[in-house]
Amino acid sequence: MLNRREFLAASLSMSAVAYALPGDRFRWACTSGMFRELTPQPEATLKNVAKYGFHGLEAYPELADGLGSVNKFNAALNAHGLAIATFWGGGVYWDPKNAANVRKTVAENIRLARDYVAPCGGKYLKVNLTERGPAKPNWMTPDQIRILAQTLNEIGRGTMDAGVKFAFHPHTWTLVESSQEVKQIMDLTDPKLVYLIADTAHLSLGGNDPVKFLREYYPRIAGIHFKDVKPQYSPAKSGWKGPAPSREQHEKENLYKDFGAGGVDFVGFVQVLREKGYDSWISLDFDPLRPDEGDFDKTMTFRRKYLVETLKATLKS
Repeated sequence: MLNRREFLAASLSMSAVAYALPGDRFRWACTSGMFRELTPQPEATLKNVAKYGFHGLEAYPELADGLGSVNKFNAALNAHGLAIATFWGGGVYWDPKNAANVRKTVAENIRLARDYVAPCGGKYLKVNLTERGPAKPNWMTPDQIRILAQTLNEIGRGTMDAGVKFAFHPHTWTLVESSQEVKQIMDLTDPKLVYLIADTAHLSLGGNDPVKFLREYYPRIAGIHFKDVKPQYSPAKSGWKGPAPSREQHEKENLYKDFGAGGVDFVGFVQVLREKGYDSWISLDFDPLRPDEGDFDKTMTFRRKYLVETLKATLKS
């Protein structure tokens, strides 16, 4: 008899066949942060992710806690026909000078994998790394990079014991943003323990060409986030090399652009995924709309249309 985790995996596999184009094995999701301004939570998030035809969502512990227990959250997911794409652990708050801080972040992420991700039938715990503050890219010393890599390996070993893969997210303004930082961490971490969440906008802003990045690190990519940037921040089109614009610039003008802004080659990116038989999740990861960014329903309808007509994605009707 299948246990609950095996049943969910089998159900998801069948639904992927039903929703995917011939040959496609990947599924489409949204990050729950896109809907955090809606109320009540988590009902509003689940309702809207399902409404626009997505197969799952990236959740976070507080979203599940909103219903009082992981079991109730699972029931709500099932009621809306949704699966967990990735689970956001919040972060790796790492300080090489503070051993207690390192121990705490290791233990906390292992706990999240055990108590949230695995019970929800999820396969991946995604985290952001410590923010770098005013430090410039490539500022870490070799010893600091080594300690960070050891920390990530230890977290990955612990989450794997819970049946969950650990994936960190190269992200603007954090410890790992530039191509050099990514390479250093990838070289020093165990490919069986530490994976990546590849975000097309954050990669671009940090000076990484998303399509080249995908080809280079494909075996270690656990999940993908989609959002666009202006062409001026495109490594492929404009030769942008980073570092990313500051948070202050992002507050003045949203650096995360909607589909069609022109900085990311989404068609080329998805083509590589299809060539390689990608078998995981692509999650839309836009910020909640700012006051001058239009109507929520029109925006989500536009995003769905772009996925279906331009990227040939087959979402639920």
